[in-house]
Amino acid sequence: MSTTPLLLVTSQWKHDHPPFAMSYPSLKSMILQHKDLSREMDEPMEELEEVQQRWKEQQQQRLQEQDSRQVQQQLQKSLQLQQEQEQERQEKELWEEEDVFLEQEDSPKQDTIMDVEVAAIMEQEGPEQTSVVAN
Repeated sequence: MSTTPLLLVTSQWKHDHPPFAMSYPSLKSMILQHKDLSREMDEPMEELEEVQQRWKEQQQQRLQEQDSRQVQQQLQKSLQLQQEQEQERQEKELWEEEDVFLEQEDSPKQDTIMDVEVAAIMEQEGPEQTSVVAN
C-alpha cells in the first residue's frame, strides 16, 4: 500500500462522492426520467389491458353461445321425446279402442244391439227401402 497523505485521499474521496446536496440535480433528473418512462409505459399497458378485456369478452361470448347451443339441443331432444311419448300414447289408445271394438263385435250383446238398430232403421224407412237395402 502506498503512503498517500490523508488529506489528499480525503479530497479525492470528496471529489468522487459529493454530498447529497451536490448530487440533487442528477437525482432530480433520474426521477424525471423515471416519470417519463413510466408515462411511456402507461399507453402500452392500457392497450394490453384493453386487449385482455376484449379477449375475455370474446371468450365469455363463445361460452354463452356454446351454452345456448347445448340448451337448444337439450330442448330439441326433450321436445322430440315428448312427441314420441305422445305418439306412443295415441297408438296405445287406438289399439285399446280396437281391442274393445273387436271384443264387442264378437259378443252376442253387440249382435243384439245391431239387430235392434237395423230393425229401427227398417221401421223408419219403410218396406220399399228395406227391400232395396236387402239386395
